Amino acid sequence: MDMATRVTAATFLPVLSLLIRLCTGTCADDYSAFVYAGCSQGRYSADSQYASGVDSVLTSVANSAPYAPYDNFTAPTDSSVVGLYQCRSDLPASVCSGCVRSAISRLSSLCAWAVGGAVQLRACFVRYGNDSFLGKQDTAVLFKKCGGTPGDAGGVAMRDSVLGALVAAAAPAGGGYRAGGSGAMQAMSQCVGDLGAKSCSDCVSAAAAQLKAGCGYATAGEVYLGKCYARFWANGSGGFSSLAGRHGFDLVHVVAAGFFASLAPYRYCCTVP
Repeated sequence: MDMATRVTAATFLPVLSLLIRLCTGTCADDYSAFVYAGCSQGRYSADSQYASGVDSVLTSVANSAPYAPYDNFTAPTDSSVVGLYQCRSDLPASVCSGCVRSAISRLSSLCAWAVGGAVQLRACFVRYGNDSFLGKQDTAVLFKKCGGTPGDAGGVAMRDSVLGALVAAAAPAGGGYRAGGSGAMQAMSQCVGDLGAKSCSDCVSAAAAQLKAGCGYATAGEVYLGKCYARFWANGSGGFSSLAGRHGFDLVHVVAAGFFASLAPYRYCCTVP
């Protein structure tokens, strides 16, 4: 069944949307848990060359995910259609593959016939479109949340230290995955693999600055920018997602500025069930 057939029953999204669901306690090990998605206002028809291009790109994405944590593709039938995926580089290939399949399924249902679409799950990111996003820096804040149990000045100092170490670390290959710890705090970051080393470091720096400025004494937080994300959490929580489920998140901030900015105007809304 091709991509166009799979999405015929889905409800059309009339404008660019950002849809957010917070993790619950059940998502601690759910690498395919939903974070956000965006869809362009522009639509394409089922029998168009563009439809064939989207199907080709997303098929290539799905086929590549078991073998590499990142890749990008251009449709052979329409060179304007490009797509990419990025998985967390520290996870097994089977997790990457499963996450990417889930992301494509989300795109099929949330972004039916949309000219451009993107979805971020806990362990992977998939995007397609014709807006020339490959290789371009994008530090627009798409989603930010902070929470956990209340902390103190010592925790803030450790958080700032570990986030600073992420920024200072040399960007590794494979999408720039970085991780480290400082005292009771752990942190990680990931860039999309189409960024060069400097652009990746600049993006992580912008993400870290957002967390430092916006999370106060929170003992966990994460922020997603257009081409990277960063997270921090306290030791003993069993990981960021477990902490989110155990204590909840008391501050959520969503900004859609810059996301698919070259496409039509948008709004953002909604918690998905």
